Amino acid sequence: MGRTTQPLTSKELIRVDRATGALVVRKYRLAVVAGPSQGKEAPLLKPTTLGSGHDVAFKLEDPTVSRNHVQLSPRADGVWVKDLGSMNGTKVSGARIDEALIESEATLAVGNSLVRISIVEDAVDAPLGPPRLGDAVAASAAMRRVLGVLERVARSDAPIILLGETGTGKDVLARAAHASSARAHMPLTVFDCSAVTPTLIESELFGHEKGAFTGAAGERRGVFQQAHGGTLFIDEIGELPLDLQPRLLRAVESGQVKALGKERAAQVDVRIIAATHRDLEAAVKAGKFRQDLFYRLAVATVKVPALRERRDDIPLLAERFVRELQKEDFAIPPGLMERMVAYDWPGNVRELRNVVARAILGETNALVGQGKTQAPPSAEPFHGLPFKEAKERLVDNFTRDYVETLLHRHGGNVSRAARAAGLARPYLHKLAVKYGLKEEGTDDDG
Repeated sequence: MGRTTQPLTSKELIRVDRATGALVVRKYRLAVVAGPSQGKEAPLLKPTTLGSGHDVAFKLEDPTVSRNHVQLSPRADGVWVKDLGSMNGTKVSGARIDEALIESEATLAVGNSLVRISIVEDAVDAPLGPPRLGDAVAASAAMRRVLGVLERVARSDAPIILLGETGTGKDVLARAAHASSARAHMPLTVFDCSAVTPTLIESELFGHEKGAFTGAAGERRGVFQQAHGGTLFIDEIGELPLDLQPRLLRAVESGQVKALGKERAAQVDVRIIAATHRDLEAAVKAGKFRQDLFYRLAVATVKVPALRERRDDIPLLAERFVRELQKEDFAIPPGLMERMVAYDWPGNVRELRNVVARAILGETNALVGQGKTQAPPSAEPFHGLPFKEAKERLVDNFTRDYVETLLHRHGGNVSRAARAAGLARPYLHKLAVKYGLKEEGTDDDG
């Protein structure tokens, strides 16, 4: 497998090396190494049919090869091989296959001919990205590098996994990647694995027929079909139950989904972006996440730095939140800004937004904006707890404060509050009920 260096100038099959974080472009080439057409070569640039027919893209002069024998589709993570119902089959390493992903260089047996798939990987220059990508903004070098990678990877259809602590803005980055892709004019569908009851996740992902299970009163299209032609953002994928991961793997590999209660699968064209705060490689080692699914999704793995690792972004983000909250005449006191920059922000960008909102509302002495400034909330009360539990409690406290302040600002109207916060209305209503700010079953706009 060769390697050269080149700038990225057009849409390519791009991946991110998990070990180095470097961008690489993959190119494939076909060569007949045995059979009547030995010596024939061609680049594999798009889905290509191999066969003996006159109208195929890569013709083999071999009577044991069917007219339309096998289709090869290049991807950033390998070549998808699909036998087209050939008489003599397609084999890899002696095993006959119907469909499979070939991740490295390999030789296919097509009838009595052997076709070699070779790979060349080109290193891609990856300077700092723009200060803004979609709705994502950055001043720090750490975040500019993230935007630089996303800007380039977005041009391909390679799956992306965004890894980072809770509240780092992975959802904003997913939207930015979609907006920078060729699919920007098509739907971006969001599915949060942590916000759906485990028993309903399969139905939400793949859809169901009427009567497929108790309570299925009508037909429902799953998020894969809703996102057809566009991007599916699967948030908190680390929470996906282990027993559903093979179905997701199949959908990602084949582009086919079968709704519950249906006999036939539907073809979908979807680009996957996933996000999680969990260490997926550790989850793989612990047997809690399938290795094959991880490798299929981690073609481009982007690590999102915590806010404490990109302090130069804090003033920029704080000023942006002031504008978003429609208080452009409000100025964050210099003393408070200094303390905000020095603070470690366990709740990351979400916590920062909440602090800015509370400063505008003048709800605490720390944030009245009249010179009486304190540091943002302290983690000291939780120091005796294990890190994970302490962090979860801090984030939980932040979430309650944020939701309470948000609803207060919008007069208790969940719809307006959800739109302002960029949240799904059912999810915000669920949080409001959880924290006793709304009653179960009440009108969520009351």
